[in-house]
Amino acid sequence: MGLLSQDKVPVGEHMSPGGFHSFEHRWALPEAFKLHLALGKPQVQARIHALNSLTKEGLAGMRHVKLHTPIAPELSSGLVCFDVAGMEPDAVVGKLHKQGIIMSSTPYRVSHARFAPSLLNSEQDIAQALKAIAALA
Repeated sequence: MGLLSQDKVPVGEHMSPGGFHSFEHRWALPEAFKLHLALGKPQVQARIHALNSLTKEGLAGMRHVKLHTPIAPELSSGLVCFDVAGMEPDAVVGKLHKQGIIMSSTPYRVSHARFAPSLLNSEQDIAQALKAIAALA
C-alpha cells in the first residue's frame, strides 16, 4: 500500500497515535487527580489561567505574531495557538526546542504553533519562551 498525501488521510487518522493506547498517560491520571485535589481545583484553574494569560498577552504584543487563542480566560484555558510571520509552525517548534523550550504544533491540516503552560511552569519559563519568540522577528 502506498503512502497517502496529507490531504487524503481521513480526518480521524490525524487524531490518533496509530491505534496504540496512551498507557503512560492513563497510568498517570490517578496521581494527577490526587495532585489537583491536594492543591485545590480553584487554585489549579487560577494558576493555569494566569500562566496562559501571561503567554497570550505577551504574544499579542508582538507584531510578527498572530495569536489565535482568545485573550479572555473564560474563552480559553490550557493551550495557546499562534503563528509567527514567515515561518512554518514546525520551524518555530524546532527553533524553540533547540533552546530547551517545550512546545508543539497542532496536528490539523491548517497547523499552528502552540504552548501549553501548566502547573509545572513558572513565570520565568513563560518569559523565556516569549523572549525566544520575540527573537524570531
